[in-house]
Amino acid sequence: MHPLLDKLKSVFKPRPVKLIGDRLYVACVTQSRLPAFYLDYGVDDAIGARFELLTFHVGLVVTRLKSLPATDPRHDQAQETAQALFDSFLLALDSTLREQGVGDLSVPKKMKKLGQVIYTRLKHWDDLWRDNVSLTAQADYAARTILAGSDYADDEADGETTNQAISAAVLEHAQAFAIYAQAAQASFRIDEALHGRLMFPALENEPDSANLVTSGEEL
Repeated sequence: MHPLLDKLKSVFKPRPVKLIGDRLYVACVTQSRLPAFYLDYGVDDAIGARFELLTFHVGLVVTRLKSLPATDPRHDQAQETAQALFDSFLLALDSTLREQGVGDLSVPKKMKKLGQVIYTRLKHWDDLWRDNVSLTAQADYAARTILAGSDYADDEADGETTNQAISAAVLEHAQAFAIYAQAAQASFRIDEALHGRLMFPALENEPDSANLVTSGEEL
């Protein structure tokens, strides 16, 4: 092949870390789409709840990667991988807005609002795990975000329902989700993630979700 073509090919070839980020993103999407979340955990099959569930899974991976101490030799790779996953997530959201007919001038405003929600979720979940708070506190946060369902408010600063009472049914589902969230955090393996693979805990009626999730075949 002509040397110039070789050089151009190398310039436009995606970096390995970007491919890893894309694979992790698709793995998070695959996990968040499991029917058990909507049939057994009470997550509403609506755009707001689906967004919350996907944000939870992406956020879990991002925060675990970023929590690797600077003394760890994998630190820089983990930071780059976390950023690649986050970039893939934002790019997908941008594309989704455009596919839904949002105009070019409105996309940045909506992306800014979504970015605020995502940042709030990531920080709050990370704080809950870092402080090792009770499952009750984690369940309460899940109930006010992931399980808010039709109560999801797109016009609120962070999309979180804070003043509404939580029903017994929602709280029961939220407690089950909190147990899942804790198990998902515990099952995270840094070396697997750095190679584009994620291990999520099994869900009831979803035996295959216990398998190692990799999505290289889908790219």
